[in-house]
Amino acid sequence: MMTAERKSIQKKAQVVQELKEKIEKAPLVILLDFKGIDANSVADFRKQIKKSGGEMKVVKNTLLYRACNGTQLYDRIDIFKEQTAVIFGYEDVVNNAKLLKEFLKGKEDAKVKGGLVEGVFADAQKIDYLASLPSKEVLVAQLLAVLQAPITNFVRVLNAIPQKTVLVLDAIRKEKEKQG
Repeated sequence: MMTAERKSIQKKAQVVQELKEKIEKAPLVILLDFKGIDANSVADFRKQIKKSGGEMKVVKNTLLYRACNGTQLYDRIDIFKEQTAVIFGYEDVVNNAKLLKEFLKGKEDAKVKGGLVEGVFADAQKIDYLASLPSKEVLVAQLLAVLQAPITNFVRVLNAIPQKTVLVLDAIRKEKEKQG
């Protein structure tokens, strides 16, 4: 028969394992100190993140620190203080960072502690920079425009040749009509 203490240890080990799997799966992991934010705001933000293909969990620092073993966060023990919420961005990394930036406006006590972007440590400034990037759709549209520009210009040049020929022939015809 298991004691209550043994069950507690097993439950903590399970939480650490689940967090580790989420950290490995998510291209974006942000640690947030949400001090000074009311529960309703946190709940609303959690819903926004979920709609955006992410997840937010409030976890104990000791369990999160253990789950970060093997990542670049593990060396930064100083960020595992105060209350911590973890945001996992599974789909649109930039959009989740934008949502967080918008959420933190006007909340001076709350702050980004740091995180991982594609497994690489990112401090609060890098996360803020990530939030300033255009969305994935905009970047794809910009790339397509850049790729399409040479083709479009080539087609215009090809179209200009017959047009100029027609204009020259028309000018010759008008000149001959004047003379003749």
